Amino acid sequence: MKKIFTYMTMVMAVTLFAACDDRYTDNDYYDADDAYTLEGTWTGYIETYLYDRFGKTGDDFRTTIYFERENHYGGWGYEVDYNLYSRTNDYYYCEFEWEVVNGIVRISYADSWNIVELYPSRLTGNHFAGRMYDGTTRDIYFDLTYDGAFDWSYWTRSLPFTRGTLGLRHASSGEFSDSSHAD
Repeated sequence: MKKIFTYMTMVMAVTLFAACDDRYTDNDYYDADDAYTLEGTWTGYIETYLYDRFGKTGDDFRTTIYFERENHYGGWGYEVDYNLYSRTNDYYYCEFEWEVVNGIVRISYADSWNIVELYPSRLTGNHFAGRMYDGTTRDIYFDLTYDGAFDWSYWTRSLPFTRGTLGLRHASSGEFSDSSHAD
């Protein structure tokens, strides 16, 4: 009888531990981990995205994105696209909501621009790179590094904001204010 009890206990233990392992076969665990890693500010290049959105090309343009987590899988944030040599004069600032679903970062912008999907090929505590889909047929690659020193105060204080979709704000100045995507 003792052998049967021991055998049944082992079978139940194996069944219980196997049942608890679902989080590793389910993307929810990984999505929450990616969302946690994304939290913060990232700066770098996004190839052809600025051309698709604003008609801008060249090495003088940068994108900086801030992700704030509200739950396990996403939250809100803001992005500024700017000219390196005149970033407080030539910029486009836009707030957004974001979520991680099946390893894809989905961004919904305040200015009704297409929902953007980021497909990370690399996401670590200091490097975020991969492909982007913005509703066009172009191959878009992004390469961002964690930027804990970026000063957001200029863009988040007193710009002439326009309220967009989702109740979020956006603003533009200089060469970015001629964009056909701005309200």
